[in-house]
Order: sequence, then C-alpha cells, then structure tokens
Amino acid sequence: LSFAFGPKPLFQGLDLRLMPGESYALWGPGGSGKSTLLRIVAGLLPAAGGSLRVLDTEIFSAYQRVLQNLRARLGLVFQEGALISNMSIFDNIALPLRYHTGAGEAEVARRVGGLMATLGLDREADRSLPALATARVRKLAAIARALILEPALLLCDEPTAGLEEVSASRVVETLKEYQKKSGAALLLATLDASLAASLASRLGILGKDGILGEGPPREILA
Repeated sequence: LSFAFGPKPLFQGLDLRLMPGESYALWGPGGSGKSTLLRIVAGLLPAAGGSLRVLDTEIFSAYQRVLQNLRARLGLVFQEGALISNMSIFDNIALPLRYHTGAGEAEVARRVGGLMATLGLDREADRSLPALATARVRKLAAIARALILEPALLLCDEPTAGLEEVSASRVVETLKEYQKKSGAALLLATLDASLAASLASRLGILGKDGILGEGPPREILA
C-alpha cells in the first residue's frame, strides 16, 4: 500500500499480512501513518496505490453495499473515541447492533449491559451524552461499541490512552479474552511499548518506506 496527503507521501511499499487470531501492533512516531492505515483497512480512506484484501473482500474495488456489510464484521476504536454527540452513551454502544442486526430491544439491553459490566462502565452513564461524560467513560464506550457485533477483525487506535491503570488493565484483559474466545484478528496502533508487548504477537515499525522491521514485540523494541 501507499498513501499520500496531496503531493507528499506518508508511506509507500507497505506490505502486511494478518491472520485470524493474530495480534499485530503498528509502532512508530506520531505522524507516521498508524491511524491512517487503520482507516484505510476499514474502508474509510482510499489509498494512493496498492491492493487491500480484508476478510475476503477486495476493498478498493468493492461496491458500497459490500463495504457496508463488511463493516459489520469490523470493530474500530478511534483514538479520540468518535462517539456521536447527540446520542447517549448507551445508544452509541447499541448503534451497530440496531443498525446491522434485527435484535430486539431486550437483546440489545442484554448485550450492551453485559459489555458495560465487563469493561467496568457504570450503568449510571447510560443516558449521559458524550460531552457530559468523563474521558474514561467515552473511551470505554468506544471500545464497547467496537466489540458489540463480535467482529472478526478489531482495529484499535491507542485503546488505553488516557485511562488509569485499573481501566487500562481491564481493557487489555477484555481484548485478550475476546480474541481467545472468538479467534478474531487484532491490528493495534500505539506508541505505548508496554501495551504492544501485552497485546501483540508481532510488532511492526511503520515508516515512510512501509514496515521497516517486524518481529516479537520485546525483541523489536529492544
């Protein structure tokens, strides 16, 4: 893959394969393209060149309807959360479930409530709008929203940034347990070396010439 902002290349010659059940951490300085790559994989940004196949779908040639169906199998955690401002915390988490499935409200309440409990989200936050919620609640809600459809591929951009130690540990354990149970793949973008070492089986250093080196996280970081 290659990507550019106008005439300025961000990265080029990027080559990456991620298998089911595998965890891969993208590591590199701010502005190296980690967040951009996650958005390309999710079909939210076009690449400048190359090819991309996600869950048996050729992203760049797929019809919009096919991409829409594919997104039901992806879970994306944006670094800034990206919650919908005029929806409550509960409704933000429930949105993919209501949009992509025919689940009734009892099932929606059961699944959303279960995830909130797993992540340590206080149910008193249910009806809060994102602007009135703490940064911790917004971040955990974004993670819950990404997991609610039990995706085959998780794309996580700094999923523990801004969280205190207890909440960050809970997120790491939740993601690990989910992967173990589901066999989902995880693509993680982070500057946090300890998070990369905790979650990923492989780590790749991203630079303007693509993946500059990859291997076991502790080995690469050392």
